[in-house]
Amino acid sequence: AEQERARWARELHDESLQDLAGLKILLASGRRTAQDTEPLARVVDEAIERLSESIEGLRMLIADLRPAALDQLGVAAAVDGLAARTRQATGLEVELQTSLDETTLIFDDERDVASTVYRFVQEALTNIVKHAGATRADVTLAVVEGSVVASVRDDGSGFDPALPARGFGLVGMRERIELAQGHLDVESAPGAGTCLTARIPVAIEPERRTA
Repeated sequence: AEQERARWARELHDESLQDLAGLKILLASGRRTAQDTEPLARVVDEAIERLSESIEGLRMLIADLRPAALDQLGVAAAVDGLAARTRQATGLEVELQTSLDETTLIFDDERDVASTVYRFVQEALTNIVKHAGATRADVTLAVVEGSVVASVRDDGSGFDPALPARGFGLVGMRERIELAQGHLDVESAPGAGTCLTARIPVAIEPERRTA
């Protein structure tokens, strides 16, 4: 699934996004030569504005599918970008604290720990925006006793974890984490907010383990 997301992100960036950008440049060029034709100028201006909105939406979609930072800079940078986009798009105050030194980690390609951590935070923030009625979310990333520990805490309405989950995304989130040989803890109560914590074992480089 992650490979397919990456493929679609590349296709959208290399084909659709570039085509839209080229069309915007063409329209802008035509607009400059049509200043004496007011009706045409208005139509072209509206088309350029809509293209700008589409390009920005497509950029955000590409980032959601597979953020470039995840492959180029690591999961902490990717989560930082996700937090910024969430703040901008929803108004939710998202704070990230990380002590994750990714140079000390060997992310198993078969388990794709980096993607699992990123998707966990992404789904958690999506759930908060849709269901929690929260104003703030705190995200922490760290390595504790040989595991990547990622937690997302919000100040929203909370829920009873003992009740069947309806549309909260916890089932898919738990399955993804378990596929990476990890574990998901859920702490919540009505009116008391929610804290989701994912723990995923990782390998530590021997020289770093004994340092």
